[in-house]
Amino acid sequence: MKCVVESIMPLEIESENQIFFLHHHSIDKKDLDIVSKTIANLTDREIQTHIFKKRKSNYPENSILFTMVPDDDFLEWIPHIKDLDTTIIILPYEKNPRLQQEFDLPQKPDPVLDMVRSGDNYLSDRFLFCNGKPAAGCISVGESEWIEDNPSSSPYLLKILQLFKKLFSLRLRAIELTSAKAQNIKTAALLVEAGRESMISRLRPNFFKIEENRCWRTSAVVYAPQSVVETLKLRLLFARVRHKSADTLPKGIGVLKSQKLTITATDGRPLQLFCNGKKIKTDSVEIESVQMRASILTGEKNCAAFEDKESIRVQNLPTDNDTIDFFTRKTLPFIPIATEDAFAELFMKLKESAVMTTAYMLLLIVSVLMATTGLFQNSSPTIIGAMILAPLMAPIIAFSMGVIRFDEGLMTHSAKTILLSIAIALIASASMAWTLPFTHVTEQISMRTHPTLLDLAVAILAGIAAAYGYANSKVGESLAGVAIAVALVPPLTVAGIGIGWGSWSLFSNAFLLFLANIVGIVFASGIMFYLMGFASRRYVSTAFFIKLMMVGVIAIPLWLSTRTLVVEEKIYDTFKRLRSAEAPVAGVSIHLQRIERKADGLYAFISVISSSNITNDAREAIARYLKKELGKDVHLVFTYLTQY
Repeated sequence: MKCVVESIMPLEIESENQIFFLHHHSIDKKDLDIVSKTIANLTDREIQTHIFKKRKSNYPENSILFTMVPDDDFLEWIPHIKDLDTTIIILPYEKNPRLQQEFDLPQKPDPVLDMVRSGDNYLSDRFLFCNGKPAAGCISVGESEWIEDNPSSSPYLLKILQLFKKLFSLRLRAIELTSAKAQNIKTAALLVEAGRESMISRLRPNFFKIEENRCWRTSAVVYAPQSVVETLKLRLLFARVRHKSADTLPKGIGVLKSQKLTITATDGRPLQLFCNGKKIKTDSVEIESVQMRASILTGEKNCAAFEDKESIRVQNLPTDNDTIDFFTRKTLPFIPIATEDAFAELFMKLKESAVMTTAYMLLLIVSVLMATTGLFQNSSPTIIGAMILAPLMAPIIAFSMGVIRFDEGLMTHSAKTILLSIAIALIASASMAWTLPFTHVTEQISMRTHPTLLDLAVAILAGIAAAYGYANSKVGESLAGVAIAVALVPPLTVAGIGIGWGSWSLFSNAFLLFLANIVGIVFASGIMFYLMGFASRRYVSTAFFIKLMMVGVIAIPLWLSTRTLVVEEKIYDTFKRLRSAEAPVAGVSIHLQRIERKADGLYAFISVISSSNITNDAREAIARYLKKELGKDVHLVFTYLTQY
């Protein structure tokens, strides 16, 4: 038996070596003659040419065997020849691609013979065995289809669709990995690719450091993406495009190097094993680098040193029981879900903002009083200042996080703060409206009494920005702009004014706008937290459904109000068209002054200008014409003017 330290050595042809050329019976005789003559010229001696026999092993010691045989025949032959002190030189051709991949050989015989001639080569006395049988090429355990190129003749677009369909049906499998030195790793994985270290390093160079001892151990790449996005990223980027460095592995990737690796299913279902071009089902897979007396010529360069130590890098794999259980029970989520540690800082910040403090209450009361004053003054700058001072956004965002995480404490505290804030704001603004001698609906007040779906859209966009701002401290300074955009306090203050004036219409419309803002922010910030990975693994679907229901409920009255806005827009469009059309009465011009919403419908205030007095018949003709154009539901208020 050779010394282990000498398991990798250069090839030297000596005078006592007998030379054999073993070939498959199907190879063309002309091709065989060419290869035989080349071997004879190379070795400068007589060679013995034989048809390859899979079970023959009675070759002389120290002989050199040139082989040109198919992969499967060679693998069946190895157990019979491995304990014989011989040197095997694999000559590539179209029927042994796995052996070419395994030993880093060119695709043609001539370059291999040039390697023998130059002496720039190494001999390896290690062969890979899978479940006790010789194996060549990459061994995969699990769902290999998602990472492999589809060789079918289907159109490219169909291949893409098939890939995406596959991605959304993937789930991890619970497995246990055991090394030669009995290190056990329990994890969940989608796929394990294993083989000779040198071969796997060439196949997935992004995950391996450059080393000079790649010819002895078995290596494995463990794929455990935790979302569809990560899976797609691995498929398109890491596995196919060279990464910057293999010093740090990407998320969801683990690498193991050992003389032997055992992969066992721990969920009671068989594993899908792809080995030697065949797929089988098995409960466990044992992959081992076995030492032989026979040596095989390789094209590998990184074989200068013997390596006995193991290398296990699994920090990016799911290893705790809860995570393994989550990813093995259901298909992969679309977006990565953060761990508890990943969102601890954000969670603490939101938890603090959910509590009603003295400073919070002071800012709230000041902002409400300022907003009420600005509404009575019809002053936009004053109202904007109140928006910036208002602290209402913080507990609303905290409530959204509580829902998406299903954190009862955070939801309870933030909900109490929101409800108490609403009560304080309504009492303060109602008291001020009841005390002051103002009963005129200003333009700024009127603007907050006609909520539509557009207001919900603004709230949704503001919720996205707010959630991102809270999660990313670098953009936190822009939250003032978000507060101005969504305007939480002004509609709440208008609702309080409605209470102070005893106007149900004013209160209900303004409070609907306020609720639309809250629902939009809660819904959108929850979606944003989900996209950023902060959602609960267990309750993300339930939380999303609850928020979707909230949006659906608030959208119904907003849609009714939006329909009124659409009718208004049609009125404006009609009058734009009337400018270029002839009036029903000669010598008059018709102008729309304004549109007002009242309890019994829309009122269009119209001025009719003429150069002389308009008769009653002319007035009736104008009214009938506009009623026909605008519809019976629009009330018309005319002002007749005579231009001199």
